[in-house]
Amino acid sequence: MATVVVFASSLFVTLSLVSLKALELNSGKKNFVLKLISKLDNGTEKLVSILKFKILQLIQSVRYIVLVEAKKVISDLFYDTQERILNEYRIKQDIMMGRKEVLNKGSVSFYLKKIAENKGNGEKGKIE
Repeated sequence: MATVVVFASSLFVTLSLVSLKALELNSGKKNFVLKLISKLDNGTEKLVSILKFKILQLIQSVRYIVLVEAKKVISDLFYDTQERILNEYRIKQDIMMGRKEVLNKGSVSFYLKKIAENKGNGEKGKIE
């Protein structure tokens, strides 16, 4: 039933617009209904241009987020993962190789501690 009502109303509107256009063509001047409808054209055009602008802004915002912010997040995650892996490697290396504390107060123990400190700081481990 609803389909019949929708179809009948749209058929009525279509036929009325066609008949108004026929009257306009015969008389040469616009009907008041057609004048109202023609005023909507400018508003519709303005609305479409505003929507287009807003959609372009949204696309640029999404593009910025994807290309710049996502790159930062991924690089931070990569750095954190790399640090975690290196720390685990160092811990396992200490377990396997055995970290020895030099407790002797002699001159050799001083140099061995310096070499161990330099290696811990990322240097080659030599004393100058």
